[in-house]
Amino acid sequence: MSAEKSPFAAIISGEEPGTVIVKDDERRFALIECAEPEAAVHWLAVPYEFKYGTEEMRKRERERFIDLVEFAIIETKKQMADYPVLDNGFSVKFHVGSFETIPHAKLHILSTE
Repeated sequence: MSAEKSPFAAIISGEEPGTVIVKDDERRFALIECAEPEAAVHWLAVPYEFKYGTEEMRKRERERFIDLVEFAIIETKKQMADYPVLDNGFSVKFHVGSFETIPHAKLHILSTE
């Protein structure tokens, strides 16, 4: 992984295969499908930029982090008609520390089964 691109940034830009659910070019956030899903719906809400991991984003850019959380919730709710499994609810989670394997800030959206 280069210092300038993460796998998520490459998916958003179309340089790598992957499914983009929603892109917001103004806010520079996207929802993408997780390559290793843990639920019927498992998406990642990610900023376009690849600066640092989730915890660092929370510490350094608190408002942007809160915007990412809001984006994840609002945009996931907008997808409920196309993904009926989301009617059962969904969780938003993130990893901190060594459990975050790719240091690109991200929130996981998982459908409740």
